[in-house]
Amino acid sequence: MRRVFLVPFFMVLLAVFAWAGPQDFPQVVTDPRQAFMTGAIVVKGEGAAPSDKSLSAVQRRILALRAAKVVALREVSEIVDGVSVSGETAVVNAAAESDVVRTTVQGIVKGAQVIREAYEPLSGMAVVYVSVPMTGPNGLIGQLLPQVIPLVPQQQMPLYQPPAETAQPKDFDGLILDVREKPFKPALINRVLTKNGEVVYDPAKVAQDILVERGAAEYTNDIGKARALLGERGSNNPIVVKAAGVVKSTDVEIPAEDAGAVFSSNQASNFLEGAKVVFVLK
Repeated sequence: MRRVFLVPFFMVLLAVFAWAGPQDFPQVVTDPRQAFMTGAIVVKGEGAAPSDKSLSAVQRRILALRAAKVVALREVSEIVDGVSVSGETAVVNAAAESDVVRTTVQGIVKGAQVIREAYEPLSGMAVVYVSVPMTGPNGLIGQLLPQVIPLVPQQQMPLYQPPAETAQPKDFDGLILDVREKPFKPALINRVLTKNGEVVYDPAKVAQDILVERGAAEYTNDIGKARALLGERGSNNPIVVKAAGVVKSTDVEIPAEDAGAVFSSNQASNFLEGAKVVFVLK
């Protein structure tokens, strides 16, 4: 009797270990802020086949995986809608105003890639992990940013012009913004302003091919990592600026002296036009 009991027990135990396998499953990333830093949205969906139907083992597996994928895609849609565009505007608001944006969001969700799936026959449960990259031709930023820029209200903010005595060229070739002490939120459009509201960096002015390839900026949690990211783009001497404030959670204010250094350096190397900008978050 003991042997009859132990065999099924060990079968269940082995199935649980095969299902759990933490090293096999991707890291879930559902917070938009974290997704900007890691470079992708990754969600997990769970599903099961209908229990009130007579199904073969193969049919149960197919239906369970399909149900899990539907759940995952639904969560992707909710996360994408929660991504900030600029200020207090989110993607869902832009989609409400534009059929093009709405269609783009639907295409992003449908195009989400399945990166891992698993099925546990004893319980009939399936899990599916899907991913949406943030940058690149098929990424969320690259597809959405060109569509939402025309919808962002133009506030007629003046462009920054430094005083003549501070406009001497510098040799900086990239910009690192330290916003770790501010309530900053990554967005499709994060601008850099002076305390007087003058625009130092406006992503809407960046060439569309650059926006599609890598977005308007990059995001990390360490100054050293920020330097490395800019190094990959050919920036060897970035200026590091500590944020003086944040406007509507997405626009960063910088001191006047730093604005002058950024402006004069950009006159020589055009790093802002190349989106060689990194925000360092807490």
